[in-house]
Amino acid sequence: MKTNYRIFSWMGIAAVALPIFAAQPNLPKVEILGKEYFYHEIKKGESIYGIAKQHGWDLNELIKLNPNASSEMKKGSRLYYPVDAPVSGNNTNSGNSDRNVNNVVSDNNDNIVRNDSNDSADSAEQTSYEPIRHVVRKGETVYSISRQYNVPLEQIYEAYPNARYGIKAGETIVIQQSPETVSDKYLYYVVKHGDTLYSLAKRYHTTVEDILSANPAVSEKNFKAGETVRIAVNSNSKNVHTETVEEERLASVESYKVGKNETWETISQKTGVDESTLRDANENTTNLKKNTIVNVPVVETVQVEKVVETQDPRELSSEGIQEMYDSIHNIDSDRELLNEVKVAAILDEPTSKKDVDFTRGFLLAIDELKNSPYKINFKVIDGRGATTSVTDALDDFEPNLIVATADKNFPAFLADYGNTNHIEVVNVFDVKNELFEDNPSMVQILPPSTFFNQHLADRIYDEYSSRKVIVVGNEDANDGIAEILLPKYSSDKVTKRSIAALSDTELGETDSYLIYAYSNKKEEISDILHSVDNLREKYPATSITLVGRPSWVMLTDTYGDRFSDAEVLIPSRVWFDADSSHGSRFNASFSDMYGGHPVKSFPNFAASGYDVAKYFIPSTAANGGDFNRGFSGSDDPTIQTDINLVRVNNWGGFINPTGYLLKFRKGGFIDKELVK
Repeated sequence: MKTNYRIFSWMGIAAVALPIFAAQPNLPKVEILGKEYFYHEIKKGESIYGIAKQHGWDLNELIKLNPNASSEMKKGSRLYYPVDAPVSGNNTNSGNSDRNVNNVVSDNNDNIVRNDSNDSADSAEQTSYEPIRHVVRKGETVYSISRQYNVPLEQIYEAYPNARYGIKAGETIVIQQSPETVSDKYLYYVVKHGDTLYSLAKRYHTTVEDILSANPAVSEKNFKAGETVRIAVNSNSKNVHTETVEEERLASVESYKVGKNETWETISQKTGVDESTLRDANENTTNLKKNTIVNVPVVETVQVEKVVETQDPRELSSEGIQEMYDSIHNIDSDRELLNEVKVAAILDEPTSKKDVDFTRGFLLAIDELKNSPYKINFKVIDGRGATTSVTDALDDFEPNLIVATADKNFPAFLADYGNTNHIEVVNVFDVKNELFEDNPSMVQILPPSTFFNQHLADRIYDEYSSRKVIVVGNEDANDGIAEILLPKYSSDKVTKRSIAALSDTELGETDSYLIYAYSNKKEEISDILHSVDNLREKYPATSITLVGRPSWVMLTDTYGDRFSDAEVLIPSRVWFDADSSHGSRFNASFSDMYGGHPVKSFPNFAASGYDVAKYFIPSTAANGGDFNRGFSGSDDPTIQTDINLVRVNNWGGFINPTGYLLKFRKGGFIDKELVK
């Protein structure tokens, strides 16, 4: 029998009512033609109406599948009913009230039957929106977390009211995802043991390629449990289409009385039903005796429209997934070393001292790398031009590394260009830039303010937590370190003093003190240093440590000796020691090449250019343009900035979360303590 079927949307069938589902009956099951059926063995005195009522089965469905049962209710015979058909409490009404209306089809006689295929819309409703358990890292804020997971700030504040006043590293924030937060965005998922890229793609109706694209830090090699990835649910809709296919279905079950000497083979020949199908329908019948009643499935061939997903065959092999990864990142993973590193430097103000000295330091490093086993091609592009002129110049040059010197308002179009073309974009100077949070191409050399302030405040407190604190000067709302550090101390240990009153402060002979100075002004800093000298002279047995602002480091040439006498601590993102062996050699090489010393600046612009070139050119050559392979740098150490890059997440860029605590000691010594 061949029947043509056509699909109707359930919304368009007004006569169909939603079923009232009840518990499934506790009956044995059998699989026929790949589909499961309950079966009920008829007992003496039972009727088809009573059986339907007992199990909550639709009477019409039961009669349709068992057409002889209404007239021949023989003890020991079976009645079959589809496992996936609706089971409604004590409902024996005819009609379509117990139909599954999520997906229905109609034949030419307008008889409604189910289409067993699930489309992506059904699957979307079944998506599990598991909560995100986010462990706060140093430097993170509620705002950055809300942006990361696309949830409103108020949703976090409602669950964690105290978060309005700040969050601490190590705290766990649970964020509930929902269709609203995921819509047109991403579902965030923590990888479990046993998960694979392919299994996640199938579960969330996306593709391996889409998962790799949404998580540039992820490859098949580093995909592991515990990692958080973002998933574009149902993104494979573009790969889904419907097509008409033929299916064999169970139309009904008829009874057959076994004749003398009959076998399954002879019954199969007489009924036209495959022998294995006959055995499936009668699995408890082992001996065929004369007059035994067996069940004969009546099979019909129907045409149905099914949702079919076109699969990329590369998803099925590691080699294919690597090919997708290479295509996404625009790399050749088989190549161990680039033949040529092409660096484009986008200069914010090409004629400024900053950009001139940065470029000179960069060229000095290139000169030292001239014997490398790869070519280095360096191009300077004027960043003052229109966006199109900059991007056109980049298109013509085709770099595999971009370096930009903007120290504020970092151009977002450069970040977008890098992301679109899979090129790393190094932000050398702008500490307020946050594009790295969700742009995988961004590389932040100087630690962002949130990270820097948190790390340095924690480091100072770890060493000086037992001390009493004297806060000097007018409070500065822009002092991020003070905002984190001072609340760590109990209020009874903190005293506030004006700069003028600091010298007259009474100290305990056996106590230890941490003096925190808000001031950034040169004259005020001088007064504070003078007051600390007086206190040291007045209380020689008392331990006193003065903490200055990061800007104080720019006064090292002027107040270096006084910093040493006062044993000042200065938090700093960078430190160039011109008197060290590396610093002296750099200055000498710079003078030989350019006939003079680098411009005095903070940071040292020439040293910045030198460090960036020495670190990123060899790294780009070694990792083939794929920064997920890591950063090798050069054999020579950097001279101003320790670079230890880490990705902020699987879809964001890199930051360098390092800083220094400069400890000035008597005798003109400076200890540079690296803080990660």
